Amino acid sequence: MVIVYGFFSLILLLIVARLLELQILRGAEYRSLAQAQHYGGVKLPAKRGEIFSRDSKTGETNILATNTTLDLVYVDPLITTDPARTADTLANMLLTDAFHASCMKGEEDCPRELVPFYASAFDPLVRWNLTHTGGLLEPVPSGSLPPSFLKLPDLAEARRLFARDIEKRISGKRVTFVPLLYGATKLQMEAVAAARIPGITVMRDTELIYADPEEVPQSGVPTIARALGGALQIDQSRMEDLLRSRPLRYVAVMHRLPPELSLKIKEEQLKNYKEAVARARETSAVSQEPDYLLRSVALLSEHWRYYPDGTVASHVVGFLNAVQEPQYGVERMFNTQLRGQEGLISTVSDPQGGQILTGEQTIIQPRDGDSIVLSIDRSIQKEVERMLDEGVKKYRAESGQAIVMDPFTGKILAMANAPLFDSNNYAVVYEKEPLNLPPEEYAKIVVEIYDPETNARVVKAYINDVFTASGRTLLSEKTRQSLEDLEKLYDLQDITRYWQYIGTTLRHEIFPTDRPTVWLQYKNGVGVGAYLNRTVQEIYEPGSVLKPITMAIALDQGELTPGDIYDDVGPVEVDEYKIDNNDHKHYGIVSMTNCLEFSINTCMTSVSFKLGPKLFFRMLERFGFGHITGIELEDELPGELRSWREWSRTLLATTAFGQGLSSTPLQVIAGWAALANGGRILRPTIVDSIVHSDGTEEKTEPRLVGQAITQEASETITAMLASSATRGFAKSGKVPGYRIAGKTGTSQIAGPGGKYETGTGSTFATFAGYAPLGHPKFLVLVKMDRPKGTIHGATVAAPVFKDIAAFLFKYYGIPPDDL
Repeated sequence: MVIVYGFFSLILLLIVARLLELQILRGAEYRSLAQAQHYGGVKLPAKRGEIFSRDSKTGETNILATNTTLDLVYVDPLITTDPARTADTLANMLLTDAFHASCMKGEEDCPRELVPFYASAFDPLVRWNLTHTGGLLEPVPSGSLPPSFLKLPDLAEARRLFARDIEKRISGKRVTFVPLLYGATKLQMEAVAAARIPGITVMRDTELIYADPEEVPQSGVPTIARALGGALQIDQSRMEDLLRSRPLRYVAVMHRLPPELSLKIKEEQLKNYKEAVARARETSAVSQEPDYLLRSVALLSEHWRYYPDGTVASHVVGFLNAVQEPQYGVERMFNTQLRGQEGLISTVSDPQGGQILTGEQTIIQPRDGDSIVLSIDRSIQKEVERMLDEGVKKYRAESGQAIVMDPFTGKILAMANAPLFDSNNYAVVYEKEPLNLPPEEYAKIVVEIYDPETNARVVKAYINDVFTASGRTLLSEKTRQSLEDLEKLYDLQDITRYWQYIGTTLRHEIFPTDRPTVWLQYKNGVGVGAYLNRTVQEIYEPGSVLKPITMAIALDQGELTPGDIYDDVGPVEVDEYKIDNNDHKHYGIVSMTNCLEFSINTCMTSVSFKLGPKLFFRMLERFGFGHITGIELEDELPGELRSWREWSRTLLATTAFGQGLSSTPLQVIAGWAALANGGRILRPTIVDSIVHSDGTEEKTEPRLVGQAITQEASETITAMLASSATRGFAKSGKVPGYRIAGKTGTSQIAGPGGKYETGTGSTFATFAGYAPLGHPKFLVLVKMDRPKGTIHGATVAAPVFKDIAAFLFKYYGIPPDDL
């Protein structure tokens, strides 16, 4: 009896201990779980606001960003009775002739679920290896390589491969693969491998740690989750959810189905259902739920952002990524207003999950997002992008920007960047192409390694200095130690960036392959840099396009007149430097108008000396340099304008012709607007109005920031710029039959150590101008970055400006005024 009483006493103590754990130690946790089960709700999604452009002639709007609903097709394996037939049916319907043709060519329209079956069509190295290693045993026909060379499947084989992949994924009834961590460090992989936890696998070659919940001991999930959560830095409750054994109810087959494919699946399901009902009637089993082939197939509506014009204003608009997060531009800047407010139906549930109708149930209606109407004119934007992109390719520039502004309102009518990218297919910027790098160039590759945790640069050196034992001896002891510490956590090649230098500081990022002489480079030249709106997110020294602002300040302050003369006899010595003209020519006795016409640097130094550092600095500030303009775009940079107290005599001289200060292209055109509109500084704006979800519209009115110069000074500088476009270097941007005010600019690029770059691609070429002269309708700035061959604003940016201006004269119906 003692033994029996002792046994029952032990059981009682265990029960009491369990009750103490449930009620006291973990009472709050279980109470919150009970509340979550008892009080639930259904979220009601809000419709994301649209983005429009405003036609500057008619006032009509055009859609730049809208919403679309496309179906996801998925399979529930638990009710799949014939996985093989289901997979065959789906593969035959989903892999259409059109998709097959697109995938065979490696095009963007190929659904990502099909890409693995056409891998060679998307691999730039396959084509390279065939054409550069003697892999072709017969002559290559003109155009693209035939499918036989790329070893691509025909339609029947592709459908077979797709079907077997679907079958494999839907044959299981339980979840057996759950990725826990991609890109695991060496220490994380070693720690998990050393723990030897059943069901947890480490893939060292792909740096992946994953779980098979069916092999994980379910009774020990909390303990395992606690151990893994610490090592992998994942919340314990989240880790427990990942490790729990559960049925497999959802296998996604293909996203973004075209409407005709969705309809086809529904029709096939209906057909199968009717056939199943007919068979049931024949066997007198009508009362049972008919089992038909596609019973386990379902369509789920997914909401996607859609950009009807693709590339048009993509740098301004931005995009939503695959998980519907806003990236760049208006999408991100106005995300709070665009996304609206989710609604909620709050409910109370019984223990069986049924809904209890009580007074605590509430319904909060969703509030749709506001719509943004941009001042961008779609027609102008589209043409400017086309002309700019053609110019970048023609003059082999790294990138380019163009802005069209209404100088009397500050509204941006076009804001273009090249290379272009498509907001619907934003990942295309990552596409790469092979680059043949001779062995003698290998040692010139520069590598940079950053610590993934702190993002601090550990080393920048030549490749052999980092990846050879003899080279590492040339590094500092601190750098060597830092590299050794990183090697304990990572494979260095995985966190290394490789650069090929062209000239002093111009460089392109390259990527290694399994062949030492074959590397990859970005197809568009700049990679993810194509997302940047460089008109506001990148600064440069504006060069000679600043000269008209310098001259306007001197005119406004009464320091000179257009007829004042300067004797240009040679370089000007300032401190220990010699300042010369860009073309190293000298023009003798010239007027101030001639100074602008022939862009004479030495003449402009005399203008800045008349102004002095304090006055010149304060006037440049008044024109908007040194601080952001306040345009409704994210990450606008303020540029750099050092305090006048820090100006040396040399800096005073070089600032007069735009070297020594930095600005964004938007700051330059905003300053030029004052030259065109009577001296007023207006805040640039990209937003025409905001349409709220209740239908009310909030208009954006022009905002006057200040008066930079007088009306008289504005008219005088306009006349001088008109002369520059008629008789000076700026005439290359003049449209026949029209008078314009214009100026070229060629600026050097500042390199490390305060020195300017030299050699190929070491300049920015710019042209700014406005017309008609009496009352300018438009103001245009064109900037080309690092052009090769011809490098000057007059020969690179001016032709693009000329094309844009000719289009605008025609678009607005402006009659010729220089007959």
